[in-house]
Amino acid sequence: MIRQFLQTCSFAMNLDRKEFDSFFGAGTSRADFLLFDRAVVCETKEVERLDIEKQVQKLASKGKMRTDVFNRYFCNSIINALRKGNDQIADTKRALTLPNALGLIVLENCIAEKMSALTLASAANQTMPHLTSVAGILCLDFINYFESEDGDKIRPCQLLLRPTEEALTLSRPCEMIVEASCKHQGIPFRRGFNLDSANQLWHAGPGGTYQKYTASINFK
Repeated sequence: MIRQFLQTCSFAMNLDRKEFDSFFGAGTSRADFLLFDRAVVCETKEVERLDIEKQVQKLASKGKMRTDVFNRYFCNSIINALRKGNDQIADTKRALTLPNALGLIVLENCIAEKMSALTLASAANQTMPHLTSVAGILCLDFINYFESEDGDKIRPCQLLLRPTEEALTLSRPCEMIVEASCKHQGIPFRRGFNLDSANQLWHAGPGGTYQKYTASINFK
């Protein structure tokens, strides 16, 4: 998982260390890491517990709905985690007097087969405008993969950035995080892919019973 991996990285400073306790009083939350010489305040969120079957059954009877409405129901726990991460980053920047540090949430899917990085990216894209302390959200999924036409296993990582010059500078640090994580896991890392379109669908049977999840991606 990404949080455990970052704990081993030389470019990451763990904010759970006792030396930081005095900066965070009662009611002040803290993010997980300072990255790259305090240039980035990073909070990690791992999606491990989401009752897919229950959510599918609940929503199957509602019929077709807009993506933003679907996300509010299906991805509510992910959206709440992103909002909490925003608050943790804001508190950390104030507590450590780092007003110019960039806020980064690394959002990782740890649920096999029933969702993917696409689910995270959809929720993150919808929530990003409301996360005022977050410059970027990095969506990861190392346990699920897509297959290319030539049989390659592709695990897409999507970085969503706020449309500012400052936020753009997160691109290289995030690439370094993903590349280092891939190397640690023995996964080939490839640059230069830009997501063109993506589709995902949760299939339900009679009575809304969950059957399977399917997804597809196309690159530019």
